[in-house]
Amino acid sequence: MSRAVTLSLLLLGSAAAAQDAPCSLPSGELPTRNRVVFVLDTSGSMRGIGDGRADIFARVKGQLNAFVRAAQPDRVDLITFDSGLRSRRTFDAPAGSGAWNAALGTLKADGSNTFLYRSVRDALRPLTGRDGEVTQVFVLTDGIDNDTREQGKTVTATDALNAWTGRGPLDRLTYVALGADIPAEARAALSASTYASGLTVPVNVVPDLGSAGLEGGLRRVTGDTLPAPFPDGTPVTLASGTPGLSLAAPTVQGTEVRLTVPAGLRPGTPALLCAPPVAAAGWIAPRERQVLLRLTGQPLTWLNPGADLALRGGEDVVLRLRAAPGLNTARITLGALPAGVTGRVDAPAGSRDFTVTLRATRPQPELTVTPTLLLPEVGAVPLPTLRGQAGGRTLNTPALPPTPGTPAPTPSPAGRWAWLALLPLLALGAWAALRRRAAPAPTPRVAPARPFLPGVEGIEYREDRTLHLVTADGEVAGVPTPLGGPFDLGQLSRVPHLSGLRAEQHRDGLKLLRLPPDLDVSQGARLLQAGDIVRPGTLIGVAVARQVRAPRLELGELAGLGLPLALHVTGPSVQVRGPYGAHVLRITAPVTDLGGALRAPALDGLRVTLSGHTLLLLGTPAGVQLRAAGDSQPLRDSQPLPAHALLDFLPPGSGA
Repeated sequence: MSRAVTLSLLLLGSAAAAQDAPCSLPSGELPTRNRVVFVLDTSGSMRGIGDGRADIFARVKGQLNAFVRAAQPDRVDLITFDSGLRSRRTFDAPAGSGAWNAALGTLKADGSNTFLYRSVRDALRPLTGRDGEVTQVFVLTDGIDNDTREQGKTVTATDALNAWTGRGPLDRLTYVALGADIPAEARAALSASTYASGLTVPVNVVPDLGSAGLEGGLRRVTGDTLPAPFPDGTPVTLASGTPGLSLAAPTVQGTEVRLTVPAGLRPGTPALLCAPPVAAAGWIAPRERQVLLRLTGQPLTWLNPGADLALRGGEDVVLRLRAAPGLNTARITLGALPAGVTGRVDAPAGSRDFTVTLRATRPQPELTVTPTLLLPEVGAVPLPTLRGQAGGRTLNTPALPPTPGTPAPTPSPAGRWAWLALLPLLALGAWAALRRRAAPAPTPRVAPARPFLPGVEGIEYREDRTLHLVTADGEVAGVPTPLGGPFDLGQLSRVPHLSGLRAEQHRDGLKLLRLPPDLDVSQGARLLQAGDIVRPGTLIGVAVARQVRAPRLELGELAGLGLPLALHVTGPSVQVRGPYGAHVLRITAPVTDLGGALRAPALDGLRVTLSGHTLLLLGTPAGVQLRAAGDSQPLRDSQPLPAHALLDFLPPGSGA
């Protein structure tokens, strides 16, 4: 037996041993996103020109599109080659997108060579170091390598496969030969590899890239059933480090795989679904088929499904969300947004509840966008779809302000050196100023604080189109009134009982966009409704129609939260929530007065005590009633605080 044959048998034997390894979940942090890389031959032979044997290019493009629509990868890299790499484009969530469709539509096969190994090497090299993605690579060509030399050195099939040095343990490559034989050199390199396989198909045949043997990547599972990635009857195994998570049946049945899922499973729990290597003609070095599963369950609950998702220019919407137990809200980030839309995630420490604020920075009536949140161990989760609406305004400073407490950006090293270079100039300027001994500049005027008037019962809409609040005692305070775009008067004025009263400046006056059902807004004896336009020079009356909006509350530092207020209790943590935000307080003292701790005089006397991990109600002040959500009866002293409680503010003299 020759040495070359012996070496080939050893390589094939080592590959077979790797293929026979049992199904096991890799250690370390596992991917949460799915990436597909197409390395596509665009030489003329793909259209039957020159030495081409069939015109298959249009059908290959159609198969790429069909695969992307079915697999819904988070990211696709489309790489083309002939005499070396021609193009490389990246698409995020490309299924059905205009950019992806346009890229396929303009793709042409008009190259003159097939420098296969060099091109595959150069395509694989940049794939190193991509965190959080499991990657499938498909190399599609109808030819064999005809690149003899590059700077005096031959590029081999082994060189090409070895270029992918940053692979993850679940990443795979398949060399699909379209009507051409895979050369012996490439067969040996595929067999010696631990991650690559080859497939030869007959002339004029374009394979289904989701068929048996080509499975892989990542699937997200929301329940206990998933569409089977393998054909019916395929034996499957499941690798998981989670007790109680298992397969309900050892084979694929009825195009489904059913799982036994234990109660309380943490969202994003990983598992690996495996099937034996495919046994079919045309395959070189088939690998064990592996699909990474992420059991996401329902990671998010949308708490305000009535939010207005149609945005005009300058408008924003706040989505209130609750993360499932076990998710770290501090690591939730917002996915990429299109031009003209900005966003921000506000996640209070220690709370499962958080908000996402999205803003349209200019009028975009054609806008349709589905934002995504990137959740740790879960991946991308779609948010409700936003739609643009005609009208509004263009913002000069479109970015949303950072969350209070967010650290300022750290300057780059170059920025720090730039400031150092300016120091001599600054010192010279200071010396010149001292020499001139100019008179001190007057102290700049401090802008008045936004008004907080607890007893507002009227709103003046003046001839100059400004708004002024009027109390029952006759006190009047102006409100910074936007001249364009919708606004919420309660949020602008920090008057809680006006929260939800939305309006905008109109050509003919002030247009009322939304009136809360428990707030009577009137002009003289007539009750106003959403859509009414108030003329300049009008006095608007405001009357509370439900006790929770009592107009004389002194909520202090909680005034900006709006009304109604609710308490969310998780162990020793209390979160006070309103329509515009939340305030979190961790109870540590034996007895805590929430009014004093939160600096909200209206809650003075609302006392709680910590008993183990349970908060007990010790007392409520006159005029305040605390009740469990969905219950009309108030809580009594010494009762445990429920997970969700509502605060009612009673009229004077009514008692608690």
